[in-house]
Amino acid sequence: MHGSRIFGALVFASVAIVATPASVMAQSTTDKMEQKAKGAAHDAKTGITDSWVTAKTKIALYGDDRIKGGQVSVETVNGAVSLRGKVDSDDAKAAAASVAQAVEGVKSVRNDLQVVPPGDRRVIEISDKDITRQVEGRLSKDAQLKKVDVRTDNGAVILTGAVSSIGASARASELARGVPGVRMVKNELTYDASKRDGARMRPAGSYTQVLAMQQALKDKGFDPGATDGLMGPRTTAALAAYQKSESLSATGTMDADTASKLGVKVSTEGR
Repeated sequence: MHGSRIFGALVFASVAIVATPASVMAQSTTDKMEQKAKGAAHDAKTGITDSWVTAKTKIALYGDDRIKGGQVSVETVNGAVSLRGKVDSDDAKAAAASVAQAVEGVKSVRNDLQVVPPGDRRVIEISDKDITRQVEGRLSKDAQLKKVDVRTDNGAVILTGAVSSIGASARASELARGVPGVRMVKNELTYDASKRDGARMRPAGSYTQVLAMQQALKDKGFDPGATDGLMGPRTTAALAAYQKSESLSATGTMDADTASKLGVKVSTEGR
């Protein structure tokens, strides 16, 4: 009788031990799903898109003198950033990942950078004045960057002024960093933060335009979700997919080229 009671207690304890991890696992999975849903809702609310994250990451990389930003290729999918290319050292590789992880909207970083020692390279001697002149020359060829002010201090280029979008700001850093002798680029350019990707259609007064765009996307086999005249995350994703299929810049925002392809008239009033 006593042995039977002991056996029963052991069986009960075993069941409890087995059941507990399953309960904990289920709770953990639920928590992760809730956190993921909250993260997605936050991204939709703040307007952070993959193209915005990519541009901000590039600006941050070009602004760090431990990293040669031009050596790093950045790609973002659903907030997950991938870094590819060849850098000079392990320190540069680690720094690139650290810089990318600190960018707003970045959920994870995949560091696929290869370390390739530069060996003996010819040191380029160039004055700050010459650097400024070359950077200004590069920027002047881009209509959106002609009015950017350039200053150079000991190889560090400082960009100031206003540009139309975060994408234009990133291009300015990229062009400046490509000039021989530039050690880093400090990007102090300003832009309208409400237009995360630049030429996004205005939420007010553009209902019919967005509606027409959504219908055109559906007609071409791209699902923008509800045809409601609102530029939500699903519509933005469908537009980006269409742009990619047409070899356009996949920004997820309406521009002149995209509108022309879709056959949608876009008003520039108030922009």
